[in-house]
Amino acid sequence: MAYSEPMTDAHVAEFLDLARSANVTFDITNDRLHMRMINPIWTMWSPIRHLLDEIGHERIEAFVRREAAARDAVENWNAVSVDRLNAAAEVMRG
Repeated sequence: MAYSEPMTDAHVAEFLDLARSANVTFDITNDRLHMRMINPIWTMWSPIRHLLDEIGHERIEAFVRREAAARDAVENWNAVSVDRLNAAAEVMRG
């Protein structure tokens, strides 16, 4: 049975941290949520699977998409900042 109250982002983040500690990751590839398991710690699979069912893949996907968008925004801002700093350094060099 699904959790009665909406799952907070903090809960989803904790779930993803638990999954990562068992070498299970979630990411968006080709616009779909994918779960990857590389040398997983199988003793942790049961609680991960239980939480996955309780949270639901839709909620996890929404969280992962928001996190990816936030990371992309930071990376884009950093790239723009580097370009501005390089341009300013060129101007100062003369």
